Amino acid sequence: MSKEYKRSFRVYSAWNYQKEIEDLNEASAQGWQLVRGGCFHSKFVKNEDLRFRYQLDYRKIEDMGRYIEMFREQGWEYINSTFNGWHYFRKLYDPALPEETYEIFTDRESLAEMNGRWARFALIIGIFAGLFALLCAARLFMAPTLPRLLQFLILLTEAVVLIRGVLIMRNPELSRNRRGDGALLAVFFAVLIIGVVSNIWLSGLRPHYMTSQQTDEIDEPIVDNRWLEFDVRYPDYYYLDLRIEADKPLTFEVIDEKQETVYSVTETAFQEKNIRLRLPKGKYWFSMSCEAGFELDCELK
Repeated sequence: MSKEYKRSFRVYSAWNYQKEIEDLNEASAQGWQLVRGGCFHSKFVKNEDLRFRYQLDYRKIEDMGRYIEMFREQGWEYINSTFNGWHYFRKLYDPALPEETYEIFTDRESLAEMNGRWARFALIIGIFAGLFALLCAARLFMAPTLPRLLQFLILLTEAVVLIRGVLIMRNPELSRNRRGDGALLAVFFAVLIIGVVSNIWLSGLRPHYMTSQQTDEIDEPIVDNRWLEFDVRYPDYYYLDLRIEADKPLTFEVIDEKQETVYSVTETAFQEKNIRLRLPKGKYWFSMSCEAGFELDCELK
């Protein structure tokens, strides 16, 4: 007779791992026994003849064999470990035994040590996320774009959630039965996934062109020579690097599909980077007018 399996895709916060333990214990009472635990999904097998109590430990292991043996000597069966350092254990449940029998940490110092290991790791990641968020905020202030705004929001959200988790993990009483973490993590991962995908998508849609024009002399004046056409897929700030070297004044323009000039400069010598252009969605052209030899380099980004 083939065994019956099921998968669970619940997401748990590290600072409220007790919620995952409670759910594993409840699933075991209903006849579903954990086969493999994971950060984002777990696998169960149907077996109503057994009932377990589960526990998790967080630490980096150098000698895995000795680590598993240490818990086996205390009656704990090793199930598996996750890539980020969480280890799953279980013990056969006997209702006649006190609940303390199924505590993997028998004193507050051991529990605080385990919580502290995760808190130190999360604090480092949270601090780096916060620093990168500040860097993105500075770049956003100097040159705002939608992709940079998304980068800032993603990093800020990650930093806030992790620092919140560190504060909770350092107080074991708060980490138990923490309400709302499931919804918070769902929102966090939704923001993370949607933000990253949107950032990649918006960055890919941005026009990016480098072009140059050069001639030593011309036979007749050039008037409104439109040599580059480009599309703006979404309204945003775009940035132009422009260099002009000309024997007589040269006019450079950016013209929209309504034939209106959105940017213009007339100079014999001009060089500037990150000229900010607020461009609505639509079609645009680079245009040039001059009467003598010139060099022109421009980059839109």
